[in-house]
Amino acid sequence: MSKILEFSGLSQEEKTVRFKDKVREKLQSARNWVEWHRNEIVTFTPVVIAGATTVIKVVGRRANLHKQETIKDLYCYDRSLGHYWQLRRPLSNKEWLAIDARRKRGERMADILASMKVLK
Repeated sequence: MSKILEFSGLSQEEKTVRFKDKVREKLQSARNWVEWHRNEIVTFTPVVIAGATTVIKVVGRRANLHKQETIKDLYCYDRSLGHYWQLRRPLSNKEWLAIDARRKRGERMADILASMKVLK
């Protein structure tokens, strides 16, 4: 199965002129539509803007929450150094409890994570 390609014999200038004419035609039809439906536009614009704002806020919050969860799962903060340690994988609850117990005994976070072999 072969495709048949057809090339128009138009020059680049002719194509540009046709494209500009189509754009002007579409802009004019949009202007006419706005003139004919002015009352509806004034009525619905605040509703549409409020809805769009709400959607943008919700999407932004979800994106930020996802980033925070990712950072929380794949990084461990060491308060004594003020440093984040990158982990290979999210730690289980048992591992977090073991880390807390060892921190209370005075071990360094870097040594704990290295011995558990979870540092990236």
